[in-house]
Amino acid sequence: MTQNVVVLLDNPEGRSLVRDACIANKIIYPEFVDLVQAEVDQTGKQRKKGLWDQFDDILDRIEFGD
Repeated sequence: MTQNVVVLLDNPEGRSLVRDACIANKIIYPEFVDLVQAEVDQTGKQRKKGLWDQFDDILDRIEFGD
């Protein structure tokens, strides 16, 4: 079975570019990658069962400072 991947995140140069963009935009890189991977894991499925729960779990790990 072929694994779905985001090509940009599948190589060191791409990861570096994405990490730099996350830092510049005050986005937490590991959680960004987890959100993207949650969506990629659902590729090809007609019903994306549990995706919103996964998003909630990932976003709950982020502490927002006021």
